[in-house]
Amino acid sequence: MLANILYVSGVFDSNPIAMWSGLGRVTSPGLLGGLPTIDPDNGVTSQALGHLAALDWFHLQLPWWNPYEGTGTPLAGEMQGAALFPLTIFTAIANGQLYEHILFELVTGVATYLLLRRLQVARWASAVAAIAFALNGTFAWFAHAPVNPIAFLPLVLLGLEIAFSASRSGQSAGWWLIAIAGALSVYAGFPETTYIDSLFAVLWFAWRCGCADRQHLRAFVTKVAIGAVVAVSLAAPILVAFLGYVSHSVNVHQGQSFGNAQLPPAAMPQLLLPYVYGPIFGFAEPTGVLSGIWGSVGGYLSTSLLLFGLLGLVSPGRRGLRTILLAWIVLVIARTFGEPPGLGAVLRVLPYMSHVAFYRYADPTLELAVIILAALGMDSLTTKPAQGWRLAAVTAVSLAVVAAATVGAVPLAHKIAAASHRAYSRGSVIWAVAVVAAGGLAALLRSSRARRLMVASIISVDALVLFVLPELSAPRSVTVDTAPVAYLQRHQGLSRFATLGPLQPNYGSYFGLLALNNDDALVPTAFATYISAHLDQAVNPIIFVGTVAGRPPGAPTSQQELLSNLNGYRAAGVRYVLAPAGDELPLGPNAFTIVFRSSTTLIYRLAGTSSYFTTTNPTCTVNAQTGESARVSCSTSTTLVRRETYMSGWSAEVDGHAQPVSRYDGDFQVVTIRPGSHRVTFGYTPPGMDWAVLGFAAGCLCLLGAPLLARARARRLTGRDLFD
Repeated sequence: MLANILYVSGVFDSNPIAMWSGLGRVTSPGLLGGLPTIDPDNGVTSQALGHLAALDWFHLQLPWWNPYEGTGTPLAGEMQGAALFPLTIFTAIANGQLYEHILFELVTGVATYLLLRRLQVARWASAVAAIAFALNGTFAWFAHAPVNPIAFLPLVLLGLEIAFSASRSGQSAGWWLIAIAGALSVYAGFPETTYIDSLFAVLWFAWRCGCADRQHLRAFVTKVAIGAVVAVSLAAPILVAFLGYVSHSVNVHQGQSFGNAQLPPAAMPQLLLPYVYGPIFGFAEPTGVLSGIWGSVGGYLSTSLLLFGLLGLVSPGRRGLRTILLAWIVLVIARTFGEPPGLGAVLRVLPYMSHVAFYRYADPTLELAVIILAALGMDSLTTKPAQGWRLAAVTAVSLAVVAAATVGAVPLAHKIAAASHRAYSRGSVIWAVAVVAAGGLAALLRSSRARRLMVASIISVDALVLFVLPELSAPRSVTVDTAPVAYLQRHQGLSRFATLGPLQPNYGSYFGLLALNNDDALVPTAFATYISAHLDQAVNPIIFVGTVAGRPPGAPTSQQELLSNLNGYRAAGVRYVLAPAGDELPLGPNAFTIVFRSSTTLIYRLAGTSSYFTTTNPTCTVNAQTGESARVSCSTSTTLVRRETYMSGWSAEVDGHAQPVSRYDGDFQVVTIRPGSHRVTFGYTPPGMDWAVLGFAAGCLCLLGAPLLARARARRLTGRDLFD
């Protein structure tokens, strides 16, 4: 709570809508330059799409489909909006993401504490390590979907520990936490983080298999297998929705080989000196390397964790645990930075690893591995008082590593022309050295209580300071021009709007406005093809945002492509075009008419736009009731065209009777209508969802039934003992 007090108190504004909606203006900037988070997806996907999903739940509607992005896209299957994740309900309120993330951090800390206590680490060391992981570098720098599964990583490991203990004591349960935490990790909305976390859990499982004797190994493996199967069953609805969407989409991974991508050597010093290059995107240099680093990193460690992590590594006892943690740390660093050369290739043989940005999303597992080692190191200071000399030795090594990181940062730091950058660079090094030196001084204290207090203070303050620094880049005061939103809400109806800047994707979803543009990791193949064929031949369909983003150098501008493809926009139902105030579009009765002005936005009405519902017989009448229903009256048979993305899963009913839905013009939907007056309704459910719901029900039945079976078994055994 202390780490987030600047946001909770309102001193700084954490709401991403002002920064990423295209309608905001910063009236009082933050104390530092740069940005408070690395990725704008905290606004355009997590906030905007999560808000829509939360509202769907409030209206007792399953969030399967999003009509407000493009010509319609799957909502739950998109994943990053975490539409089926329980905590997404927080995004229903304006700044709900902040409280959602605070809850994530609290759960992460409590789970880490319980895990370390299971490992018989001292209470004080477990609590300090829990603070460090609750305020980890990924939480500090990210505020969108990749952070959601982090809280469930220590819970899965705790589940493995509970299963291990249950197998040794002969208890029948022990797998339930694996199932619940595993399923929630999938629902949390970022498969890449979940996949990497699962690999770390598999390594932990392998270690525990090595710890089990032959008599108990089978029971342990069975419990873990049951937990994994139940987790998949519980997660079946979101998995079916996601995999079904992937098979009918263009996605950010196509045409790219994430499996071979690594961070440049200049990024390695930032792992221990997070702000050696200044705040997030606070400075630039001519080569663009620094911007590339900020756009690719996924978190950081700290020198206090380095110090006590090294101490834990060389402390006696727990050899197996220390070995697997060190192995994972080496693998992650090798895969992320290419050092040692060739070692990272071990992970490339795993399924789908070529589609995973491991270099960016593996940081939480690296941070947890180092923090567990640090907890072991802290624990050894009091349980094994003779560790003082080891602390002195690792202090010297840590100072040498800090010196190496400082030297490694010099070449890129010297390319940053801003004089103010030197303060960040020097401050980072001074802070790192001071933290390590203070930690080393703990070796001189004879009182174990004094050692605990000093070490706890060093790690907690270090974590807190590094976590809070990005918050100082957030604006202190902002204004959001909601007048364009209000105008569209009054006049838009079932037509769409396109943007050349204001009201950026996917904030149409946030405000309940049909927006043609999109900015997402997944885009329906039909709509992506329509973009390239009828809307904008130069843009990347995944980043169809109406600005320079997603456009190759030298390509026509978004405005030029808009003017060249007006018929494609008309056919997609676009009636309004939003442009920045001062940007003029050609006026005329057959093109654009200005209908609204505000401080940020000009709204133009486009002539000749096709209606959302039309028929191929012009004599028919269509009364659109909602986007999912219309009343059609026609004297002859006709076809009803609905300008919504065609995908498997759409169904239609004419007067309550099922009617096939077909594809029209490559992207839209069409159904055949008999003569007369009919009510036509449409609905979307991801294909295979019936089976997924059965799987979910089976998983719930296992969770609920297992305690009852265990209790019945215990009663039978007790009764048998009494009889004997």
